[in-house]
Amino acid sequence: MPDELIHADPTCHPLNWAALAVATAGLSHLEAGPPLPCQDAAGAAAGERSVLIVADGAGSSPASDQGARAVVTAVMRLLDTLEAQVARLLDRAGGPDEENINQFARLLAKHARGVLMDLAEAQCRPVRDLRCTLLVLVTGRSYLMWLKVGDGAIVIEQAVPADPDLDNGGPGVAPLLITLGEPGRGEFANQTTFVDDRLEPDQVQSGSRPVGQMTGAAVMTDGAAEKLVSLDGGQVSGQLSHWLDGLRRGKLRQRDLVRLFYSEAFCRGTTGDDRSIALAARDLPQQALE
Repeated sequence: MPDELIHADPTCHPLNWAALAVATAGLSHLEAGPPLPCQDAAGAAAGERSVLIVADGAGSSPASDQGARAVVTAVMRLLDTLEAQVARLLDRAGGPDEENINQFARLLAKHARGVLMDLAEAQCRPVRDLRCTLLVLVTGRSYLMWLKVGDGAIVIEQAVPADPDLDNGGPGVAPLLITLGEPGRGEFANQTTFVDDRLEPDQVQSGSRPVGQMTGAAVMTDGAAEKLVSLDGGQVSGQLSHWLDGLRRGKLRQRDLVRLFYSEAFCRGTTGDDRSIALAARDLPQQALE
């Protein structure tokens, strides 16, 4: 796994992933007195393998911004350390065993839980003060794996045959956006599952799927998802495909996403929550077009 944790030049190899991650403080945090820190964290790795991670610190936890940052950094580093295991899971054409995927996802979540427990002990505070959600997506040569603890959204973009009735002069494929996992929201507002000392293995959602037709992915906290993904996860805004297209062309930058997140159109009708997103995009492999 490469060391470029935020952005990579997609021109270095046509099938390499370009990646980008950004976390911004929500307006409700900026306008609080005193202003609150951004409790989201996001990270992305680019190259032959892409890794996308976001974490959303619990609003009721006083140091959850620290917890979210610690978890994203630790899981990113662990995936780098376990590159050989990741390759065995995701790079083989035969496909991974789902139980092995689930076990690996639980291992990542357990590591994140341990990181928060160690940080809480070092700071002499309860783990509850640091708790956060966790969403991860990792791509391989043949398959991807994902895990989800709590709310937020994981979206992949796949190339599908274009409608032959639409004469747009473009290629014969069109982007299809698909969400992975359940929404992860509780029955009441702000109720979800968090990585903390009470996290149980069965609270970790995970899965895998082939990457042959995949051209992009996005992992986001609920603050970004509230404008991009429907509550039930059934619909995804086409804006996401525009961002992914800009990323694969080398035209999308972090500052562009920050400006968009603070734009009037994006903020209108929202809760003003923090927003974070990690994106990865690539050109469609030639064999997928044949």
